[in-house]
Amino acid sequence: MNDQPKHPDVEELAALYVAGGLSPEQAQDVERRLASGDSAMRKAIAELDSAAQALLELTPETNVPPRIKERLLAEIAASEPSVADSETSESAGSGPELGSAKNGPNPQVWKQWSGDQASDPMFLVRGGEQSWEPTGIDGVETRRLFVDRERDQTTMLVRMAPGTSYPRHRHGGPEECFVLEGDLRVGEEVMHAGDYQRAAAGSHHPVQSTTKGCLLFLVSSLSDELA
Repeated sequence: MNDQPKHPDVEELAALYVAGGLSPEQAQDVERRLASGDSAMRKAIAELDSAAQALLELTPETNVPPRIKERLLAEIAASEPSVADSETSESAGSGPELGSAKNGPNPQVWKQWSGDQASDPMFLVRGGEQSWEPTGIDGVETRRLFVDRERDQTTMLVRMAPGTSYPRHRHGGPEECFVLEGDLRVGEEVMHAGDYQRAAAGSHHPVQSTTKGCLLFLVSSLSDELA
Protein backbone atom coordinates (compact mmCIF):
# COMPACT_ATOMS: atom_id res chain seq x y z
CA MET A 1 0.00 0.00 0.00
CA ASN A 2 1.24 3.47 -0.85
CA ASP A 3 -0.64 5.36 1.88
CA GLN A 4 0.79 5.37 5.37
CA PRO A 5 -1.58 4.94 8.36
CA LYS A 6 -3.24 8.18 9.33
CA HIS A 7 -1.96 9.59 12.58
CA PRO A 8 -4.47 11.22 14.97
CA ASP A 9 -2.53 14.49 14.98
CA VAL A 10 -2.13 14.93 11.23
CA GLU A 11 -5.10 17.24 10.59
CA GLU A 12 -4.38 19.37 13.65
CA LEU A 13 -0.69 19.70 12.78
CA ALA A 14 -1.52 20.48 9.15
CA ALA A 15 -3.99 23.21 10.15
CA LEU A 16 -1.53 24.81 12.54
CA TYR A 17 1.25 24.55 9.93
CA VAL A 18 -0.82 26.31 7.24
CA ALA A 19 -1.94 28.96 9.74
CA GLY A 20 1.63 29.53 10.93
CA GLY A 21 0.76 28.52 14.48
CA LEU A 22 3.55 26.00 15.06
CA SER A 23 6.81 26.64 16.83
CA PRO A 24 9.95 26.52 14.63
CA GLU A 25 10.75 23.02 15.93
CA GLN A 26 7.23 21.75 15.26
CA ALA A 27 7.22 23.26 11.76
CA GLN A 28 10.53 21.58 10.99
CA ASP A 29 9.07 18.27 12.12
CA VAL A 30 6.13 18.69 9.73
CA GLU A 31 8.51 19.54 6.87
CA ARG A 32 10.63 16.46 7.63
CA ARG A 33 7.47 14.34 7.42
CA LEU A 34 6.59 15.93 4.08
CA ALA A 35 10.11 15.32 2.78
CA SER A 36 9.97 11.71 3.89
CA GLY A 37 6.84 11.09 1.83
CA ASP A 38 4.16 11.25 4.54
CA SER A 39 1.16 11.12 2.20
CA ALA A 40 -1.38 11.77 4.97
CA MET A 41 0.36 15.02 5.91
CA ARG A 42 0.73 16.07 2.29
CA LYS A 43 -2.98 15.42 1.62
CA ALA A 44 -4.11 17.32 4.74
CA ILE A 45 -2.00 20.35 3.90
CA ALA A 46 -3.05 20.31 0.23
CA GLU A 47 -6.73 20.26 1.21
CA LEU A 48 -6.26 23.16 3.63
CA ASP A 49 -4.39 25.18 1.01
CA SER A 50 -7.21 24.62 -1.49
CA ALA A 51 -9.85 25.64 1.03
CA ALA A 52 -7.97 28.81 1.94
CA GLN A 53 -7.58 29.77 -1.73
CA ALA A 54 -11.29 29.19 -2.36
CA LEU A 55 -12.23 31.45 0.52
CA LEU A 56 -9.99 34.19 -0.84
CA GLU A 57 -11.60 33.92 -4.26
CA LEU A 58 -15.09 34.17 -2.73
CA THR A 59 -14.25 37.30 -0.77
CA PRO A 60 -15.20 40.39 -2.85
CA GLU A 61 -12.54 43.06 -3.30
CA THR A 62 -13.49 46.22 -1.45
CA ASN A 63 -12.67 49.53 -3.13
CA VAL A 64 -12.87 52.51 -0.80
CA PRO A 65 -14.52 55.49 -2.58
CA PRO A 66 -11.97 58.29 -3.19
CA ARG A 67 -13.96 60.84 -1.18
CA ILE A 68 -14.07 58.49 1.84
CA LYS A 69 -10.35 57.76 1.53
CA GLU A 70 -9.52 61.48 1.32
CA ARG A 71 -11.68 62.23 4.35
CA LEU A 72 -10.03 59.49 6.40
CA LEU A 73 -6.55 60.67 5.45
CA ALA A 74 -7.48 64.25 6.32
CA GLU A 75 -8.82 63.18 9.72
CA ILE A 76 -5.66 61.20 10.43
CA ALA A 77 -3.47 64.16 9.46
CA ALA A 78 -5.54 66.51 11.61
CA SER A 79 -5.22 64.23 14.61
CA GLU A 80 -1.41 64.23 14.40
CA PRO A 81 -0.07 67.64 15.49
CA SER A 82 2.93 68.90 13.56
CA VAL A 83 6.12 70.25 15.09
CA ALA A 84 5.00 73.78 14.28
CA ASP A 85 1.65 73.17 16.02
CA SER A 86 3.45 71.83 19.08
CA GLU A 87 5.75 74.82 19.28
CA THR A 88 2.84 77.22 18.86
CA SER A 89 0.70 75.47 21.48
CA GLU A 90 3.48 75.84 24.02
CA SER A 91 3.51 79.60 23.59
CA ALA A 92 0.08 80.79 22.48
CA GLY A 93 -2.20 77.77 22.24
CA SER A 94 -3.03 78.21 18.54
CA GLY A 95 -1.51 79.45 15.29
CA PRO A 96 -1.89 83.00 13.96
CA GLU A 97 -4.88 83.82 11.83
CA LEU A 98 -4.27 84.42 8.15
CA GLY A 99 -3.05 87.95 7.69
CA SER A 100 -2.61 88.60 11.39
CA ALA A 101 0.38 90.40 12.81
CA LYS A 102 2.98 88.52 14.76
CA ASN A 103 3.58 89.37 18.39
CA GLY A 104 5.55 92.58 18.48
CA PRO A 105 5.18 96.14 17.23
CA ASN A 106 2.03 97.38 15.54
CA PRO A 107 2.33 96.52 11.83
CA GLN A 108 0.97 99.98 10.99
CA VAL A 109 4.39 101.54 11.44
CA TRP A 110 3.31 104.62 9.47
CA LYS A 111 1.27 105.73 12.48
CA GLN A 112 4.57 106.50 14.18
CA TRP A 113 5.94 108.61 11.36
CA SER A 114 6.31 112.30 12.03
CA GLY A 115 4.74 114.80 9.65
CA ASP A 116 6.65 116.20 6.68
CA GLN A 117 6.96 119.94 6.24
CA ALA A 118 7.08 120.71 2.54
CA SER A 119 9.05 123.93 2.45
CA ASP A 120 9.31 123.65 -1.31
CA PRO A 121 6.07 123.61 -3.34
CA MET A 122 7.58 120.70 -5.30
CA PHE A 123 8.36 118.04 -2.65
CA LEU A 124 10.77 115.43 -3.98
CA VAL A 125 11.87 112.05 -2.63
CA ARG A 126 14.64 110.42 -4.64
CA GLY A 127 15.02 106.69 -5.06
CA GLY A 128 17.83 106.26 -2.57
CA GLU A 129 16.60 108.64 0.10
CA GLN A 130 14.10 106.36 1.84
CA SER A 131 14.83 102.73 2.68
CA TRP A 132 12.32 99.91 3.06
CA GLU A 133 11.02 99.55 6.60
CA PRO A 134 9.75 96.22 7.99
CA THR A 135 6.28 96.06 9.51
CA GLY A 136 5.08 93.70 12.22
CA ILE A 137 4.12 91.18 9.50
CA ASP A 138 6.80 88.98 7.99
CA GLY A 139 7.32 89.70 4.31
CA VAL A 140 5.45 93.02 4.30
CA GLU A 141 7.54 96.20 4.04
CA THR A 142 6.77 99.85 3.50
CA ARG A 143 8.64 102.84 2.12
CA ARG A 144 7.65 106.29 3.32
CA LEU A 145 7.00 108.98 0.72
CA PHE A 146 5.04 111.72 2.49
CA VAL A 147 3.15 112.18 5.77
CA ASP A 148 0.55 114.91 6.22
CA ARG A 149 -0.53 114.92 9.87
CA GLU A 150 -2.96 117.80 9.44
CA ARG A 151 -4.89 115.91 6.78
CA ASP A 152 -4.45 112.54 8.58
CA GLN A 153 -2.87 111.10 5.46
CA THR A 154 0.22 109.20 4.39
CA THR A 155 1.62 108.38 0.95
CA MET A 156 3.80 105.29 0.73
CA LEU A 157 4.89 102.23 -1.15
CA VAL A 158 4.08 98.77 0.22
CA ARG A 159 5.96 95.67 -0.85
CA MET A 160 4.53 92.20 -0.11
CA ALA A 161 6.54 89.01 -0.58
CA PRO A 162 4.95 85.99 -2.33
CA GLY A 163 2.42 84.18 -0.13
CA THR A 164 2.02 87.00 2.40
CA SER A 165 -1.12 88.80 3.55
CA TYR A 166 -2.28 91.88 5.43
CA PRO A 167 -5.10 91.64 8.02
CA ARG A 168 -8.63 93.00 7.87
CA HIS A 169 -8.92 96.66 8.79
CA ARG A 170 -11.30 99.63 8.89
CA HIS A 171 -10.43 102.82 7.03
CA GLY A 172 -10.26 105.99 9.08
CA GLY A 173 -10.30 107.96 5.84
CA PRO A 174 -10.29 107.31 2.09
CA GLU A 175 -7.66 104.90 0.81
CA GLU A 176 -6.33 104.74 -2.74
CA CYS A 177 -4.36 101.73 -3.93
CA PHE A 178 -2.57 101.38 -7.26
CA VAL A 179 -0.87 98.07 -8.11
CA LEU A 180 2.54 98.73 -9.64
CA GLU A 181 3.70 95.12 -9.84
CA GLY A 182 2.42 91.62 -9.16
CA ASP A 183 -0.97 90.48 -7.91
CA LEU A 184 -3.16 91.48 -4.95
CA ARG A 185 -6.28 89.62 -3.82
CA VAL A 186 -8.82 91.72 -1.96
CA GLY A 187 -11.75 89.56 -0.93
CA GLU A 188 -13.08 88.03 -4.15
CA GLU A 189 -11.25 90.52 -6.39
CA VAL A 190 -7.77 89.93 -7.79
CA MET A 191 -5.88 93.04 -8.86
CA HIS A 192 -2.89 93.13 -11.18
CA ALA A 193 -0.36 95.71 -12.33
CA GLY A 194 -2.20 98.83 -13.49
CA ASP A 195 -5.36 98.21 -11.41
CA TYR A 196 -6.63 100.92 -9.04
CA GLN A 197 -9.01 100.73 -6.08
CA ARG A 198 -10.45 103.41 -3.81
CA ALA A 199 -11.96 102.58 -0.40
CA ALA A 200 -14.24 105.12 1.27
CA ALA A 201 -13.76 106.31 4.85
CA GLY A 202 -15.34 103.92 7.33
CA SER A 203 -15.26 100.98 4.92
CA HIS A 204 -13.75 97.64 5.87
CA HIS A 205 -11.04 95.91 3.88
CA PRO A 206 -11.00 92.10 4.04
CA VAL A 207 -7.70 90.23 4.19
CA GLN A 208 -5.39 91.32 1.37
CA SER A 209 -3.05 88.64 0.09
CA THR A 210 -0.67 88.01 -2.78
CA THR A 211 0.38 84.83 -4.54
CA LYS A 212 3.47 85.95 -6.46
CA GLY A 213 4.21 89.14 -4.50
CA CYS A 214 3.32 92.74 -5.28
CA LEU A 215 4.36 96.38 -5.11
CA LEU A 216 1.66 98.91 -4.21
CA PHE A 217 1.35 102.68 -4.23
CA LEU A 218 -0.92 103.75 -1.37
CA VAL A 219 -2.48 106.97 -0.15
CA SER A 220 -4.13 106.13 3.17
CA SER A 221 -5.40 107.49 6.46
CA LEU A 222 -3.23 107.44 9.56
CA SER A 223 -6.30 106.43 11.55
CA ASP A 224 -6.93 102.99 10.07
CA GLU A 225 -7.65 100.31 12.66
CA LEU A 226 -7.04 96.57 12.40
CA ALA A 227 -10.27 94.57 12.62
